Amino acid sequence: MKIPEIKLIPQPETDEAEKALGYEWNKEAGTRHKLGGEPDGLSEEMYPKCVSCNSKMTFYAQIDSIGDKYDLADCMVIHQFVCFDCFEVSCQLTQTIV
Repeated sequence: MKIPEIKLIPQPETDEAEKALGYEWNKEAGTRHKLGGEPDGLSEEMYPKCVSCNSKMTFYAQIDSIGDKYDLADCMVIHQFVCFDCFEVSCQLTQTIV
């Protein structure tokens, strides 16, 4: 199953949150949040398998590093996967090219 891509755009609700966003040195990092579509930096062969049924999981979401202050190991993203049969989930940190 493939979920259609839905871009997520951060909407900070405070001045402190606004200041946390973005990178001084890279304009793409911190903007790669999305639901569905294809995960950045991963091929389908790299998708995890469900622990319960051993089926390849569906890519569900990608959460990017927030910014310089809350960086995930040099701009990594969190990829979330789900098995729609068993409702097991799996997450992994992935380094993508920016």
